[in-house]
Amino acid sequence: MFKKKTEKLDYFDEFIKLAEWGVQSAEFLKQVLAEYPVADLSQKLDEMHEIEHNADLAKYRLMRYMYNDLLPPFDRQDVIALVTSLDHAIDMIEDVMIHIEIYQPQNITTEINKFLDLVEKSAEELLKAVRLLKTYKKSQKEIHAVIDRINACEKEGDLLYIQSMRDLYQSDADAVSIVILSKIYKSLEDCCDAFKDATKFMEEIALKYA
Repeated sequence: MFKKKTEKLDYFDEFIKLAEWGVQSAEFLKQVLAEYPVADLSQKLDEMHEIEHNADLAKYRLMRYMYNDLLPPFDRQDVIALVTSLDHAIDMIEDVMIHIEIYQPQNITTEINKFLDLVEKSAEELLKAVRLLKTYKKSQKEIHAVIDRINACEKEGDLLYIQSMRDLYQSDADAVSIVILSKIYKSLEDCCDAFKDATKFMEEIALKYA
């Protein structure tokens, strides 16, 4: 009996697929909340979970392949760190949808929409950076420029969170609304942090293997 030949995977294409799931999840979240209140929010959460599940499958598929591959493009721990960070960013976006579905805020505030713009921009920029990994030895300058833009989004997210929380606690909102919005703002800020965390591993790879 012949052993079934393992399908060959291109690591860089798989990295890109994960980053594309990130963009899709950010766009989907923004689309759903643009139509808020949504009658079928539970169904929308199921659709978001499907995106997150597909990303999980892609991650584990690549990791299983890597452990049987003699020559991955980077050290195994670097591959694991990168794909885990890309997947984690998607998890954080799903967490926002979960918070919205659980707490059912009265409306989507201006602050939430500003966060959504930052999350979407971060996801798009991260995809650009991941695509550049295919030519990382020649694309050092471009990779670092994209990373700088993602870091700027994260910093803007930090400032937005501080201002949003200050305004919220100084407003006339009732206690329940304050608690609900506080949790949603924090989950959105965590998204911005997750994209910045992913760039740390990309930057390490770009420098380590240059």
